[in-house]
Amino acid sequence: MPVPAALAATLIACTAPTVHDGDTLRCGSERVRLFGVDAPEVRRGQSPAEPLAYEARDELIRLTRGRVACRFVERDRYGRFVGKCWSSASPDVNAALIRSGLTTEYRRYSKGAYAKAEADAKAAGRGQWAAGAVPAKP
Repeated sequence: MPVPAALAATLIACTAPTVHDGDTLRCGSERVRLFGVDAPEVRRGQSPAEPLAYEARDELIRLTRGRVACRFVERDRYGRFVGKCWSSASPDVNAALIRSGLTTEYRRYSKGAYAKAEADAKAAGRGQWAAGAVPAKP
């Protein structure tokens, strides 16, 4: 679904965002889902965390420490702001997470926008692509 020009220009920024998991953070009152990033799920209720879930969360915390800004891409079915983010630690937080190997590209939505970042992680054997690592998701 195309994003209206007025929304595409929407930015949110904050200092010290709250990170929920490897692909979701809260910036003020706005929940932000990182565009094109699919992270392993952290523990929910009786369901155990998926492999590398907490490492992915910690990497997002590291990448967004200090000030973070996100540009609106769309709203997801849960009403979250879906965005492309940057911080003082990274000019592209979304790509950096995928390049770490702790998350994967969510191709269903990104349509290959982060294919190079994922290929870099695989080639370098980082995160779930490391020898002997348990993949985060099939």
